[in-house]
Amino acid sequence: MDWDDFRYFSATARHASVRGAADELEVNPSTVTRRLDNLEQRLGVLLFTRSPQGLRITREGADVARRVNEVGIQLARIETELKGHDQKLQGRIRLAVPDVLATRFVLADLAPFTEEYPAIDIELLTGYQDLNIGQGEADIVIRATDTPPDHLVGRPLTRVALAAYGSTEYVANHQVLVDYQGAAWIDWASKGEVMDLYAQLRERYFSNIHVHIRCDQIQMQYTAIRAHMGLGILPCIIGDNDPELLRLPHMPVQQSPMLWLLTHPDLRGARRIKVLSDFLRGIFEQRERELLGDLA
Repeated sequence: MDWDDFRYFSATARHASVRGAADELEVNPSTVTRRLDNLEQRLGVLLFTRSPQGLRITREGADVARRVNEVGIQLARIETELKGHDQKLQGRIRLAVPDVLATRFVLADLAPFTEEYPAIDIELLTGYQDLNIGQGEADIVIRATDTPPDHLVGRPLTRVALAAYGSTEYVANHQVLVDYQGAAWIDWASKGEVMDLYAQLRERYFSNIHVHIRCDQIQMQYTAIRAHMGLGILPCIIGDNDPELLRLPHMPVQQSPMLWLLTHPDLRGARRIKVLSDFLRGIFEQRERELLGDLA
């Protein structure tokens, strides 16, 4: 039995579309169609009904999808447990970290680690995604949250000072210091506690301001503010170090949710996970005062 056919089936079931499955798997739609036909012939059941409106999964197909998903979860658990028993200082680590932390200091400070452990490969992922560590989508996650998931283990790192900023040119041209109502707002559009905090701060200190642009990454938000497109909230470690930006007096400095370094319990025993986790904690200990800014 070719288990790969089930991978194509699962992707099609998730998207309810051959093209969607093809985009996810990075193959031609004809390849997905051929795989589905092979699987239906082998199983002797119709998994999807086809019509001009698209695909509709059959009752038999839904049952197969449920069972395949259960198998996938079990396989991911086996892989996670095996990774946890790996005592070699080699292999891949999938590290999810917010883009602004990665570009501002994690990557530069991580260079000595890559030199010391050349056999450990690091795959960097955007830390704002809702990644499933238990299913192998990430091995280590740095996440801003005051309620870390119970099924993960880790340690708190630090909080981050936040303030509202605009470019000096934008603030002067729109007389923001006199009345901000005519200004545009560049908002946070990702999911999670940070987005909720940003929304609360906007309503409290900049009520009724027009949200003109939404960004799902802080680096994009920073770039838009710096390009004179509006006002927004940024970590002080960014805003205060840019001479083109002006911290706005309308809002006192705030603190972010706690940054946590998280992993799966089954991965704690893997030496490569431990050495990278320890190294990352050291980075944040050294940079804590910078991240806290006025809150330190």
